[in-house]
Amino acid sequence: MGWINFNLPNMFCFFLRTRRLFRFFFLVSCLLLYCEFFHYYVVLLFCKWPILNMDYIPSKSKPLKVMIIADTHILGWREGHWFDKLRREWQMERSFKTSMAIHRPEVVFILGDLLDEGKWCSKAEFNYHVKRFKEMFTTPLGVETYVVTGNHDVGFHYMMTEQNHRRFEEAFSAPSVQMVEIRGNIFILINSMAMEGDGCSLCSEAVSMIEKISLQLKCSHEKLAKKKLSSSCKKMKKITGTYTQPILMQHFPMYRSSDHNCSTPDAAPPEEIDIPFRPKYDCLSEEASKHVFKWLNPRLIVSGHTHHGCHRIHDNGVPEWTVASFSWRNKKGPSFLLAVISETDFSVNQCLLPNENTVFSIYTTGCILIILLMLLPRKHHHVTSCVDLSDKSS
Repeated sequence: MGWINFNLPNMFCFFLRTRRLFRFFFLVSCLLLYCEFFHYYVVLLFCKWPILNMDYIPSKSKPLKVMIIADTHILGWREGHWFDKLRREWQMERSFKTSMAIHRPEVVFILGDLLDEGKWCSKAEFNYHVKRFKEMFTTPLGVETYVVTGNHDVGFHYMMTEQNHRRFEEAFSAPSVQMVEIRGNIFILINSMAMEGDGCSLCSEAVSMIEKISLQLKCSHEKLAKKKLSSSCKKMKKITGTYTQPILMQHFPMYRSSDHNCSTPDAAPPEEIDIPFRPKYDCLSEEASKHVFKWLNPRLIVSGHTHHGCHRIHDNGVPEWTVASFSWRNKKGPSFLLAVISETDFSVNQCLLPNENTVFSIYTTGCILIILLMLLPRKHHHVTSCVDLSDKSS
């Protein structure tokens, strides 16, 4: 047994150093675990579902819980550093999955610009990004997801091609115009780039679909009110018996001059809030907005595109919520909406996601504290003893 050499002083010193190293890695792991996992729960637990006035809800009707996000901008292969891509996409995935676990919505609407480079990428790139998006934003069984087309998904009107439009439509079941009825509530989803009004094939197709939906809603209203059906309604083979004013979901906001009248916590910063909007680029044109109001008579409008939040009431009394970007790449303090909707009423809460600057501050403070703890040992005599023992052993 002579080959086993127990050097007690060296083992004692090794133990002290190992314990300090273990403490360092333990504290760093705790910091990472909090910032990259638990912090999302801490922030999102503060957001609650809004409450409806139940006096105005029919007894048989159960309000619908809806989550609305926008502008995720999944990065492609041309723009953005790999670490930027990793960091921001982890943030979005954690935010979405944490909200799914806490809030458990029944329906999710994603209001365009799902991809950042959908307007440029090849078929292989597009399929790859679609697969990644669906993995990141997967929903539990029974939770329906509906998607609206954004300009980064297919391009602005001047560069939108039939091929780009169709492949996005097929990948996400997102036609130019879609009417969805869920538990008595009617949602109409519109491709904003098809509202150009220049008579292009996609625009003509979209307008035709909106006019058909408009007639169907009109006929449903007449039938529900037990009015004499008009001749155009009599020709319709199918008229749904349920009518309620629809909720409009689109990527571009309705026409407005700027974000000046927006006062939500995630509104545009002071240096941007007065920048004039360009119709057909930053919002729908005034003419297209008037037509949509006339055709659909919505009770609520929800949009995205600007990357900043906004709540405003149009001149005709219709409220519009603009949802901020869901990504840190576009906004340091992202957000989304939780809405509770019935056939006769709705209520909306804005939910703030973890702020990137706050997370960075937590990391900075945590690193400083860890370094201080490592430089200031709890028991100074242990270090002295280790030094003395090392000297004696030598």
